[in-house]
Amino acid sequence: MSTDRYPQRAAAAALRFELDLGHGLVDPFEVADRLGIEVVRFPVGDGSIEGMYRPDGGGYIFVNSQASFVRQRFTAAHEIGHHRLHGDQAFIESSLDEPDDWEANCFAEAFLVDPVGLGRQLGEVEHDVSRMVAVTCEAYWVSQSAAGIILRHFGLIAQPELDGFLERNWTYASLLREYGLKPRGEPDRGITQLPPQFRERALRLVEAGQLAAERAASMLGVESAELNGLVAVEEADPLGSALLADFPDSLD
Repeated sequence: MSTDRYPQRAAAAALRFELDLGHGLVDPFEVADRLGIEVVRFPVGDGSIEGMYRPDGGGYIFVNSQASFVRQRFTAAHEIGHHRLHGDQAFIESSLDEPDDWEANCFAEAFLVDPVGLGRQLGEVEHDVSRMVAVTCEAYWVSQSAAGIILRHFGLIAQPELDGFLERNWTYASLLREYGLKPRGEPDRGITQLPPQFRERALRLVEAGQLAAERAASMLGVESAELNGLVAVEEADPLGSALLADFPDSLD
C-alpha cells in the first residue's frame, strides 16, 4: 500500500525503521520511553480527557488509565503521532474534529498496525471481514472497532462491509474466541503512573490549592490524610487537569 497520499503513514513507518521495530506488534509505552517522552497515566472516570500531548522538556503524554487497555494503547500511539508530526504544539484529546488530530490518528493506525506486516498476516486469510478483523486484533492488540476501521482505511474492506461488521456488536474477546484465537489479558484499569517530577508537581498543586488532596493521594498511592494538612482546598479541579496543563508552564 502506497503511503504517498498519507505522509502520516510514512512517518509511522519511519519511526518503526528508526527504532528497528519490524512489522509486528509494538508497545507504544515502551516507544515513548525510548523517545524520551514522559508518560503520565491516571484514571479520569468520566472520560472527559482521554489523552494529552505537551512538548514541555522532551515532551510528555497523558493517557486516561480508566479506558480499556486497547484504548490506552491507541491513545498513546496517537499522542506519539502528535510528538512526531506537531512536536511544538500542545493537544488535549476529546474529539477528532481538528485536522491535526486526524493526522495523529492516521499515524497511530499505521504505527500500531503496520501495513506491510498486516498484508503478511492476511495473506492466507479468506475475505471474511470478521475473520480479518479478528486476525488484526490478535496480531496487533487493537480493539475490534479500531481494527475494522483500519482495514477500511487501508483499502482492504469496503465501507458497507465495515458497517455490517460494526452492526454485529462483537466484543474483543468474543470475536477472537469465535475464530479460535486467544484474547490478550486486560491489565488493571485505573493505574497511576507519575514520573518523579510529576509526583512533586502534584504535591505543590495541593499546596497551591489547585488540586484536591484526595485526588492527589489517589495519584500518589498514599492516604489522603497524609496530604490534608498541606492546605485546605476548596473547589479544586477533581480531574487534576492543572497537573497536566497549567502547572508545567506556570511553575516549572
